[in-house]
Amino acid sequence: MSGPTYFLSDLHVRAPDDARTEHVLRFLRARRGEASAVYLVGDVFDFWLGYRSAVFHAYFPLLRVLAELVEGGTRVVVFSGNHDPDPGDFLQKLGIEVSDGPLDLTLGGRRVWVEHGDLIDPRGALRRLVCRSARHPWVRGAARLFHPDLAWHLASRYARAHQEAYTEAMHPGLVDDFFRRRVAAGADVVVVGHYHRAFVHHADLEGRPRALFGLGDWVAQRTFLRVDGDRFELMRDRGPDAAPATLPPGDHGPEDGVA
Repeated sequence: MSGPTYFLSDLHVRAPDDARTEHVLRFLRARRGEASAVYLVGDVFDFWLGYRSAVFHAYFPLLRVLAELVEGGTRVVVFSGNHDPDPGDFLQKLGIEVSDGPLDLTLGGRRVWVEHGDLIDPRGALRRLVCRSARHPWVRGAARLFHPDLAWHLASRYARAHQEAYTEAMHPGLVDDFFRRRVAAGADVVVVGHYHRAFVHHADLEGRPRALFGLGDWVAQRTFLRVDGDRFELMRDRGPDAAPATLPPGDHGPEDGVA
């Protein structure tokens, strides 16, 4: 299918009747027949553990919409994140591709590096260690020893007790270190999730224009990256009755709200 490509991150989908989930489902349904690919760049679920013989029923509406996108000819790729570090194999049975690490893509004639961002988090070594530990095969295997109902209960309690106020500005290390390293490795465009910040940074590096995009989230911002031909636009969803707004260069946090 020819059409635009979309990148979203940090959907944190939970109960089917949650307003956050309703916005996500509406947006994704509208991509059927339009998008050539949809990349969900980690923390798609508020909690997900890839059991071999069980699926959390709260996520059935999202799984159905993603399966419908695949059936309609859209490529759907789900990245693991720190809230869903063990996707398991059920998503692949629906035709959804799963990425446990970064992807190196070519879009609009530009080399695009995409990753969730938790494993390179410049805000502290402890954050990176916790996220890396959650992805370790031993930890994944041990976690699946819990009954799914118990795992869901514990994860829900943890989420309620650790609801973060995502107010940290874009960390300069993302630009000064991570972005420059990816450019040195050949990337023209770098795309990350995880930080709950929608940001756009352009720079001429090594003789060529480069760009860094932070995908923001669908908790407070409803932001996404749209790639159509050689045009890369970070946008904010404004609901079914208004066109999305294109975000200018800069750091756009949840304090900006949804326009």
